[in-house]
Amino acid sequence: MMKKLFLIILPLSLLAGCSSLQFGNQSDVAILDEDDRTHLATTLTMADYSALAEKVTDKMFRSRLVQSWSKRKKKPRLVLGKLRNNTDDENIRMQDIYDRITEIILNSGQVRLLDQSATRFDYVVRSELSSTRQYGENDQELAYYKLEFKLYKLDGEMLGQWSDTIPLGKAGRRFI
Repeated sequence: MMKKLFLIILPLSLLAGCSSLQFGNQSDVAILDEDDRTHLATTLTMADYSALAEKVTDKMFRSRLVQSWSKRKKKPRLVLGKLRNNTDDENIRMQDIYDRITEIILNSGQVRLLDQSATRFDYVVRSELSSTRQYGENDQELAYYKLEFKLYKLDGEMLGQWSDTIPLGKAGRRFI
């Protein structure tokens, strides 16, 4: 029994120590490091959704404007508007990105997050995911995904804007 367990654990431990994996056939399965965002195509992954949401939300909360909210007696009431998909990929799981943004905002403890149907609030954040692509020879592709937040007062005045991008590149075929 111990010999069988060793034969199973040894290949897995060797695989876990690899920083980059090569996928030869479909029967190769590995548990990847959560921080490793290796891609097989120029499309966003769940790790990308989370990374973009965290980066942009962090930028917003580190801004002087939002930092000044902590000095108030009452936390401001914030509505997070629907996340708009302005990319060329209609299959992006926008709800997953929205849910991650919501989780980060709630866990910050800096605001009171209200439903989109709320009628009494102090600020609204409008967010958009956009993309651009460039194509080269031999199936080369470069895609940039940008997540952007815009913070508005009730009267429509824009108070802040924060964004970040993730570039994804695909080398294409190589001919020798």
